[in-house]
Amino acid sequence: MRIVVLKKPSGRSLILWGILIFVLLAYRENAISVFSNKLKPIYSANVSSQAIGLTFDISWGENTAVPILDILKEEGIRATFFLSSPWAGKHEQIVQRMVADGHEIGSHGNRHIDLNTLSANEIEREIKTAEVVLEAISHQKINLIRAPNGAYDNKLIDTANRLGYKVIQWSVDSLDWKRPGPDAVINNVLNGLKPGNGAKPGDIILFHASDSAPDTVQALPAVIQKLKAKGYSLIPIGELLKQSSETWPPESNLPPESKE
Repeated sequence: MRIVVLKKPSGRSLILWGILIFVLLAYRENAISVFSNKLKPIYSANVSSQAIGLTFDISWGENTAVPILDILKEEGIRATFFLSSPWAGKHEQIVQRMVADGHEIGSHGNRHIDLNTLSANEIEREIKTAEVVLEAISHQKINLIRAPNGAYDNKLIDTANRLGYKVIQWSVDSLDWKRPGPDAVINNVLNGLKPGNGAKPGDIILFHASDSAPDTVQALPAVIQKLKAKGYSLIPIGELLKQSSETWPPESNLPPESKE
């Protein structure tokens, strides 16, 4: 019978293991990203300013977008509008007003379907199809995308990044599409779905400007005024990212690539 004698680890080995464990714990989110190879969209940004990203999704509807634009203009606020290309194609004048008012246009895809259910080639086709329409109408370079229904996976993020896009999610959800009433929408943004999780610098707020979210028009003025009163500024996502030192979660910090 062979007897195995375990040697007592040296002091140096214990120190090295201690350092390794400390580093893994201190940077556990980055470590998880490295070992799992998981990609994430951008939920928020680390900023040294009081800036908050304001976003609106539109896929359908005739009645909500213009009143929201009127409110934003009156309050002197610029935002990012993620538009589906079929809606934009039917409402060119509204899109052009968004641009004239200083808003940023992002892509909400072509068909309003879960892109993570498609192949990489199909995802690319959806993104490029929307891009052609949105760039032709807005005359902006489209490099931000919010996946329909917020559905994503590594394949979607990798494909979007390869095409020069950043995938944008949100950290503060108004839940306006559920039609909870204006007061609930205001509370969801200012205080959060859980107490203490309201909008703060670096956050990205999700609203909808589709007709499925009629409460937004009534809630938006109060949200803007109360956030202004706290010293916060509401800006488009492109500007928020320019101010950021990094994005959250760490898996969203993808290497920058330019569109061909």
